[in-house]
Amino acid sequence: MDVFNLFKKEACDIRGKFGSDKWTWKEYFDYKKELESEWKQVVLVDMIGQPVEWAISISNELFFSNQYPEGTVFVLYCHSGGSSGYVQKQLKPNLPHYTIINMDGGIGAYRMYKLNN
Repeated sequence: MDVFNLFKKEACDIRGKFGSDKWTWKEYFDYKKELESEWKQVVLVDMIGQPVEWAISISNELFFSNQYPEGTVFVLYCHSGGSSGYVQKQLKPNLPHYTIINMDGGIGAYRMYKLNN
């Protein structure tokens, strides 16, 4: 599977907007702290080339090279949460040893979160 065949960086795909496991940015920061205190790794994945603090650019190696331990939580973000939700739905059945979360609202919601916090 090639993760880059599942989305286009410049597009916002509404197919994934509904029915995905998703977090808000506030939930991300709260859950990240909680999960890391339990020694679980949380990886914020930038799908659009607009990195925020701690984000790693999406790549096949992230998911398919076994560089992350079982139980790692990958949190995907795009422009609005649509494309990342779609990619999440494609990856979950193929990577049951990881938790894959969609970031609700994408990069725009992050900017609003940062303005208010």
